[in-house]
Amino acid sequence: MKSVALFCVTVLIGMTTNLSAQSQLEITYIEVTGTAKLEVVPDEFYVNITLRERYDGRDKITIDKQEEDLRRAFIAIGIPDTQFYLADVDADYMKVRWNTKDVITQKNYTLKVTTPTLLSKAFQAMDEKEIKDAYLSRVDHSQMDSLRREVRMEAVRAAKDKATYLLAAIDTDLGAPLIVREQEMYYGNRNMEMYNVRMDDMDKASEPLPELQFQKIQLEQSVFVRFAIAAAQ
Repeated sequence: MKSVALFCVTVLIGMTTNLSAQSQLEITYIEVTGTAKLEVVPDEFYVNITLRERYDGRDKITIDKQEEDLRRAFIAIGIPDTQFYLADVDADYMKVRWNTKDVITQKNYTLKVTTPTLLSKAFQAMDEKEIKDAYLSRVDHSQMDSLRREVRMEAVRAAKDKATYLLAAIDTDLGAPLIVREQEMYYGNRNMEMYNVRMDDMDKASEPLPELQFQKIQLEQSVFVRFAIAAAQ
């Protein structure tokens, strides 16, 4: 009796497995790639600044003195003090150097501003303070996370629209999505090779800095989607 029961269970499992495999094979689908693009004007500008000990004749101008002068100059043109800070990479390095009582001869800072006008004024302020080693490292947008979500969603919608009109051409309806796979997002114009303004270049210019113009940040997302094709009614 036990042998008969075991045989029945085995046959039942086998039949269920075959039916499941058969149903998966019978699913017809369409695969499409949706793409979405978005361009935004940057509203965050990051400047790398290096301060070094230097001499004015016999007088030594310390890094702390230069930092204090820069902070006052930035505040005077409307940049909050919190936007000028020690670079993260340099912060740990500074702690080690202080612990070993080595002489600190330079510090690296980051300055963050929110408009091209403030950026231009900041470079002019650094020129007046004879700060030579500063350059624009990157731009960004304060709502970048939300913008990335928006582009991803638009890419999925584009994939759905594409699949819908392709199937409509053969009088077939779109079914449920089976696979949604995003590809790596493309970011354009965030690195600043084409925008870099170095303080040592300013000495060569006889005219004031022009109003800085920036290309928009480009976001592009592609999403692969597999949709089931609805069964004919």
